[in-house]
Amino acid sequence: MTAISPVHHQVSAKAKTAFMTNARDNPSGADAVLFSLKANGVDYLFANAGSDFAPIIESYARRGEEGKRAPKPVIVPHEAALVAMAHGYYLVTGRPQAAMVHVNVGLANAVMGLINAHADDVPVIMMSGRTPLTEHDRPGARRTPIQYGQEQFDQSGMVRELVKWDYELRYAENAANLVSRGYAIAMSEPVGAVYLSLPREPLCEPAPKSREEGTPLQVAASPTAPDPQAIEQATAWLAGAKNPLIVCQRGDPAGRVAALLGALAERHGIAVSEVFATRNVMPSDHPMLVGPNLAELLPAADVVLVVDAPVAWIESAAQPAETAKVIHVGPDPLFARMPVRSYRASLAIAGNTARTLAALDAALEAHPPATTARRNTIAAGHSAYRAKVAKTTEAGSRGVASKAWVAHCVSEILGNDGIVFNERGAPSPFYTLKAGNRFFGNTPAGGLGWALPAALGAQLADRERLVVCVVGDGSYMFANPVACHQVAEAHGLPLITVILNNSAWDAVRLSTLEVYPEGYASRANDVPLSDLSPVPDYCAIAAGSRAWTCVVEEAGELPAALSKAVAVVREERRQVVIDVRVRAE
Repeated sequence: MTAISPVHHQVSAKAKTAFMTNARDNPSGADAVLFSLKANGVDYLFANAGSDFAPIIESYARRGEEGKRAPKPVIVPHEAALVAMAHGYYLVTGRPQAAMVHVNVGLANAVMGLINAHADDVPVIMMSGRTPLTEHDRPGARRTPIQYGQEQFDQSGMVRELVKWDYELRYAENAANLVSRGYAIAMSEPVGAVYLSLPREPLCEPAPKSREEGTPLQVAASPTAPDPQAIEQATAWLAGAKNPLIVCQRGDPAGRVAALLGALAERHGIAVSEVFATRNVMPSDHPMLVGPNLAELLPAADVVLVVDAPVAWIESAAQPAETAKVIHVGPDPLFARMPVRSYRASLAIAGNTARTLAALDAALEAHPPATTARRNTIAAGHSAYRAKVAKTTEAGSRGVASKAWVAHCVSEILGNDGIVFNERGAPSPFYTLKAGNRFFGNTPAGGLGWALPAALGAQLADRERLVVCVVGDGSYMFANPVACHQVAEAHGLPLITVILNNSAWDAVRLSTLEVYPEGYASRANDVPLSDLSPVPDYCAIAAGSRAWTCVVEEAGELPAALSKAVAVVREERRQVVIDVRVRAE
């Protein structure tokens, strides 16, 4: 009897010979996956590899110069960071990227990133290996004990609720077409992530050359136009309103929503409240921007236009007047993926957001313009709102800095084109933003650790653009900072990271005080489960990857530290980390 290794079962000589012959003559399933990703417009494969990656690695190694036909691989030493990098890359380019992780264990770490992408309708081409299906006789069959322990009955079930489409590759000849189909579905509105599970055997097997290699099999569905009758109804309500209000939350990567909404609001004299911003829409100095105080603004409005805002307001804190007409617009104006979202909808207009705004703007031209008095009232509201922001900012400019002061100082270095990724920093009103898509905040899901790797993805998309990440110290720890700083150094990404260090999870403390404003926690010197002291030496963590670092103890020191940071980025092209001590909010 032939001895069989308890770890490495031998593939038959006949199968091995046939496999090697086919590998030389034909592309493999792994080749087909990579080539199809590139053909569909994917620039990068953000990867955290394992034993299931063997065919992918072999494809990159074997193709050499032909590797240009595949996305450029980027190694990211943690899966949640990897997905967030793809997320950030999309926000500034509008092009979804591929992310691949190691079977179920890698997918488990990637789930946090997918939760955030799902919450903000961000497309990611998510892939993972899958434990080999077979135990012998096939190239790619099982060879280690973990390939028994890692198998699941339904690996895709781990992420099914977070993606638009999922499938498991069965045959190599389907690989290219499945990638193309997944990409097309991801980019059809409302856009979102998709998932493809890749067992090792079909990745190893020969895949026939496509008849139209380099051409996607499918393309995304064209953006939908709004219903003309619905536009007519919405226009009549807006034109007849005495005190209309627009509520917005996010723009599109191309900036069309920002441009159209700003023009519509100014032309027709409609106040705009931007709330819980995830991708800012309005420039800070727009005269129709009146701030996020919906407790005051919402009950006074007679018509409310909600523009693609997943979380338009908090029902327990503010609601429209009972007589108000409430119009929701967007690719999915009712946000069907949210189980509970009970906002009143007098009219819901499904369609591409930019097309809908353009149609409303054109239809409103046929009606009398807004009165000068209404425009002046809104402009006065804008001035009062900005004055309140300035007063709050100034109050935090002495002693230990406030988050608002940090936001002001960061705004001073952004210039016309700089962008900020913000997680647990001051909200968008405290930044001075020159245009839409200058501020990116964490999604409604709030999966911590998002901002730092997302900012790295944005920096990878444009190495010359100034990118700043402002992140709370608790969120910084969640971001797997060792992995993030390694990626920044390895790929020459000169990101500026500002850590807001209050030695606590302030969000935990504040949420407790919201529920129990006069409870025991409100009187405690140390709120349970929120203290992070003693904090690590964050600068030492970053210095391990040769970052330029600085500690800011007093608010007045911050402008000079940021000015030096910009000089390091511009002249030395290396990453910067500034540890800023901030007061409890």
